[in-house]
Amino acid sequence: MIYDRFARKTTALRTEQSMPVSRILLLVPICLAVTSTAYAADVQCTTADKSAWLPPAQVKAMLEQHGFTNVGAIKPNERKCYVVQATDNTGAKRTLYLDPTDGALRAME
Repeated sequence: MIYDRFARKTTALRTEQSMPVSRILLLVPICLAVTSTAYAADVQCTTADKSAWLPPAQVKAMLEQHGFTNVGAIKPNERKCYVVQATDNTGAKRTLYLDPTDGALRAME
């Protein structure tokens, strides 16, 4: 009888605690998506002169070697990044922000 009361109390506690945890787990991907989008908008890729930038064709080849497909036109933005639309290895369409001097990925949406 004592064990039965103890078991009911611990089961009730587990049920009460699982609700907030499930809500937190639901909110984590949403927060990450908002944070990465805000970060991508503010990323500064390089301060190097455009003469030091890699040609877009070379950057496109690098992306394809790393598993990206459907690589779109690579264009510079106002923050001195190359911006390109591509499909990642999971099939998701992404916007990539690349350092034009070495092709390094700085942010992805």
